[in-house]
Amino acid sequence: MYDTYVKAFETYLMSLNKSFYTKKQYTLDAKQFADMTQHTEHINEALKLYSKEIQETYQKVNTINRKFAAIRQFSTFLQLRGVITAYNEELIQPLAKLDTELDVLKEKQFKRTLSYWPYQYDIAQNAEHEWLALRNAAIVFTVAELGIKPAELVRMEWKHIHKQTKEVIVLASKSFRSLPISSRMLELLDDYKQLTEQFMPLTEHSPYVWLGVGNKMGEPLTVKTIERIFKSMSQQMEFKVTATNLRYYAIQKELDQQHDTESLFGQFGYARKGVLVEREQRFPKKK
Repeated sequence: MYDTYVKAFETYLMSLNKSFYTKKQYTLDAKQFADMTQHTEHINEALKLYSKEIQETYQKVNTINRKFAAIRQFSTFLQLRGVITAYNEELIQPLAKLDTELDVLKEKQFKRTLSYWPYQYDIAQNAEHEWLALRNAAIVFTVAELGIKPAELVRMEWKHIHKQTKEVIVLASKSFRSLPISSRMLELLDDYKQLTEQFMPLTEHSPYVWLGVGNKMGEPLTVKTIERIFKSMSQQMEFKVTATNLRYYAIQKELDQQHDTESLFGQFGYARKGVLVEREQRFPKKK
């Protein structure tokens, strides 16, 4: 019954200026809803059936809540189009999230993480391994110092790094922010850039900071590659290290020093102060 409106819903999301990811995912969720409820005529019966099916199929609260948000949007769209007159929004209200403790690196783990790639650089036996180790070290140090997300990391271009003012421009999906960067970090990035120009001379004019051996010439790394770099470290060091728990370490350290969520939430790319407050409440208590 509702499948004929999925394509129009996608156009509607575009008119709302939704991000590419949100448009794509919400459209898929609307299609899933239409498929699950194709033999159900009344909207509230459809929502009740969908809610039951989704909660039985998926385990993660975040996934369930995202799908519920998509179908609330889809139901509102159907109401605007006159397909339905009203619907019971209570049937697809977000589930309460469990206040689980966030995964944050411990101090010893943090130090081992920072030392991993410099050691690999010291023992590198050929030019490729040496360059990869220096690149990966620079990636890890950048996340540790700036506390940025992998999606922001891969967008970095050399023109975003300003040596004179010691600032770096960080691009999010729809915004940007300027962060201070240390002299030590600038020196590391400069060393990486020089070695990149020696090892990969044809990429000299590439605007992107983070390049890969197997990538199309001059194209940046993907978030998936960043994840693989951290996964490789985890396997070797025998504890889980990700860009996210390294980022959380940086955030927790800054909060411990400043105790000021009002000025820090924007620094770490959160749209609202409440998100940072929620993260702070779920950080493990230091003993």
